[in-house]
Amino acid sequence: MVNEEAGKYARYEFERRFLLARLPEAVRKEDGWLITDRYITGTRLRLRRMEPFGGGESTFKLGQKEVPSPPDFSRMTITNIYLSAVEHEVFAALPAHGLRKRRYRLDHDDRAFSVDVFEDRLAGLILAEVGFETTDEWREDHHLPEFALRDVSYDFRYTGGSLAAPRAQGVAELLA
Repeated sequence: MVNEEAGKYARYEFERRFLLARLPEAVRKEDGWLITDRYITGTRLRLRRMEPFGGGESTFKLGQKEVPSPPDFSRMTITNIYLSAVEHEVFAALPAHGLRKRRYRLDHDDRAFSVDVFEDRLAGLILAEVGFETTDEWREDHHLPEFALRDVSYDFRYTGGSLAAPRAQGVAELLA
């Protein structure tokens, strides 16, 4: 069933995002992806390449995220199109700002978290996200996991597009 408020092809994404000081010990290191994101200049589009750690087929996506007004970066709509490798290369030629991260799975308190360890100029930044199926579930769960420093769900600086921007704050400022 299509959620009319999200749009015909979009779906709502309800998330909480947390800043971490270190990678939690319970992270499943064998189960993850090397992710390369390219935020296409002048658009709301993200081109993503996901390479599984254990080898195998890469996944390619073109996505668009819409933030409601007023901005709420923990609740947005997302639309994804899966691409072939050739289609990915066509979009990869467009001007974009990029970032790379390693994504791990963490099972905690009956929830699956995605833990992102950033690379290159963002090395040292670690974020965890947890998704919710409904707005009620999302509104009810406000506890800070013990492995997190703080909740950054509503802070624009921790969104992918902001982190990829060339003038993004340095890791030291984001960890402070």
